[in-house]
Amino acid sequence: MKLTTVRSQLNPHFMFNALAGIQNLMNKNDIDNANRYLGKFARLTRNVLEAKEQISIAEEMRLLDDYLQMEQLRFGFTFQIDAEYTLDTENIEIPSMLLQPFAENAVKHGIANLKEPGNIMLKFSSKGNDLTLAIFDNGHGFKANSKSEGHGIKLMRSRIALFNSINKHTKMMMNINSGYEGTTIVITLTNWL
Repeated sequence: MKLTTVRSQLNPHFMFNALAGIQNLMNKNDIDNANRYLGKFARLTRNVLEAKEQISIAEEMRLLDDYLQMEQLRFGFTFQIDAEYTLDTENIEIPSMLLQPFAENAVKHGIANLKEPGNIMLKFSSKGNDLTLAIFDNGHGFKANSKSEGHGIKLMRSRIALFNSINKHTKMMMNINSGYEGTTIVITLTNWL
């Protein structure tokens, strides 16, 4: 129940950010992009409201692609989502919306205010029995583990702690490396494969 509660706190965080994006496009009178954004937002919202605990990697990749395409309409960055060819992305499931808060942070805090072109990369890979999910942005970074840490990261730390308290054979670990040249966040699901 605690894990579900933390997960449910992430959903409004995502919803409010997305609604702010639609409002921004409407205020700019960019009706075509606002309509595209709204269509993608509707599909993402359906997935959020289904509240599945786990989804396939392929499904997570589609949700991230929809989200990043939405934000691309506002900020004009490039992005890439890749999975190691050996991963069975249709059949390997992961906790849903695992990278979503980090994708939001990469856009909002990483590349939104860059003067040069922004770039976000997401990668799903394996090492032995471990599954690794990584996200990189070329923004100006932030101080990891600081008291001013964003709401999304705090919620993810809670989600990871709860996940680890429930699961005895699989642990979730998060590593954040952030500096002037960008931020990389790696989540490892040990003994997942």
